[in-house]
Amino acid sequence: MKVVTADEMRDLDQKSIREFGIASSLLMERAGVSVVLAMENSLTNMERMSFVVLCGGGNNGGDGLVVARELLEYTDEVTTVLVAGEEKFSQDAQINLRRLRSVGGTIRVLGKDIDMNELARVVRKSDVVVDALLGTGIKGDVKDEIGKVIQIVNLYAKYVVSVDLPSGLDTDTGKPQGIAIKADMTVTFAFPKMCHVLFPGRELTGKLKVAHIGIPRSLKQMTNIKREIVTEAYVRAHMPPRHKNSHKGDYGKLVVVGGSKNYMGAPILTCLGALRAGVGYVQLVTPRPINLAAISVEPSIVCAGVDTEDGYFKAEHAEQVCKIIETADVVAIGPGLSWNGDTTEFVRQVLVKSDKPFVIDADALNCISSDIEILKNLSSKAILTPHPGELARLTKKNISEVIYNYRLAEKLAFEYNLIVLLKGASSIIASPRSTYINLTGNTSLSKAGSGDILTGIIGAFIAQGMDLESSCVCAAYIHGLTGERFENWEGSALATDLINKIPVVIEEVAE
Repeated sequence: MKVVTADEMRDLDQKSIREFGIASSLLMERAGVSVVLAMENSLTNMERMSFVVLCGGGNNGGDGLVVARELLEYTDEVTTVLVAGEEKFSQDAQINLRRLRSVGGTIRVLGKDIDMNELARVVRKSDVVVDALLGTGIKGDVKDEIGKVIQIVNLYAKYVVSVDLPSGLDTDTGKPQGIAIKADMTVTFAFPKMCHVLFPGRELTGKLKVAHIGIPRSLKQMTNIKREIVTEAYVRAHMPPRHKNSHKGDYGKLVVVGGSKNYMGAPILTCLGALRAGVGYVQLVTPRPINLAAISVEPSIVCAGVDTEDGYFKAEHAEQVCKIIETADVVAIGPGLSWNGDTTEFVRQVLVKSDKPFVIDADALNCISSDIEILKNLSSKAILTPHPGELARLTKKNISEVIYNYRLAEKLAFEYNLIVLLKGASSIIASPRSTYINLTGNTSLSKAGSGDILTGIIGAFIAQGMDLESSCVCAAYIHGLTGERFENWEGSALATDLINKIPVVIEEVAE
């Protein structure tokens, strides 16, 4: 499913009006009606409920006026509160205000015939609050009066339905502009917005409903919207096939380069994740004696131990490692590697000298952070799998600037012609041509080793013949879905527990 920014949605609206002759008033009418229909499908006994509809001055407020009028078909217990003066309403909104008055709706204007204390009482008494205060056009922090209204709603409302998006959210980032509504349900129009899929907006959105309000299907298909939510249908269509008449060579070879005396387990988890994701052959290249530990955990891991004095890779090992990976279909480098001057030079040499596709993870990312331009010298394509801290180091930014920053991931992907998988509760996969947001997962993935497993799944899919982009997208989805298998004991799941669920999840998705 496509997901849009504020500008992209505004462009869709305007083209519907200008090029297809669809009246803006009709779009507003259908938006308001769709909100009430979504409420009817989610709430029981609406005729016995009381509602307060809070309307701001823009088109979002106009949608709210339609909602108020439609709710009067269920009950007389509907109070509409205008938070903005009538003179601030758009022409379409003013038409709907007159229509609401004509059917006898109770309308109160904040600051004239209702104050904040009375509003708090009305909100507390009502069963449902409809939030139609602010829409996608918000610029800057929420103003004082509307901010106080949002505070009242968050403190006293029993159940909140937001129109299009929770008021106060930045449409493109999902960040509150000072303060934002916490909705139980949000009904948005045509497409989800970025704020619905990125935290904290994703949490403030509540249950998301997407309503179709008459924007032509042909226009949606013509529009160059490059961002979308990962779906099970996408993953099912791209998963590598398995054939009865096959052997291990048909499912590829992944070489994992990683490990150090401080982090012996990480590359082993990567290998195990890859094996469970279907790769035919995994070889682990690691400092001795980690190779012995790997074999004791899983004998099918083929190990190449590198002799080191202190348990860390050094530049002098690059030639030997490059020779080993010549037979690989793909190389995962970084899990457990450690980050120091020796490993930094080792990683630089391996990346430049080899022509294999790389999944660059963990400390390998830290090792190139001092000279990210090395990515322009790679002989093959690569995937970067940073968490926010690693991306901050790579881009010389603060962590707060990179969390869920899909535009930064897109810029990096385009500039260096690679794939970026920015990890998070909503993971972002950016390639030079498109961006995907993965919504699967839970806190069971918030454990050491989880990212190492993801690297293994990505490598396994590439080894089996998938392209780098779809490998990342499918791996993120499968990895997250695996975590969801532990919804009743998220905090107790170990990385090894996740590994054992991978085949079950893949089988379910593939059916």
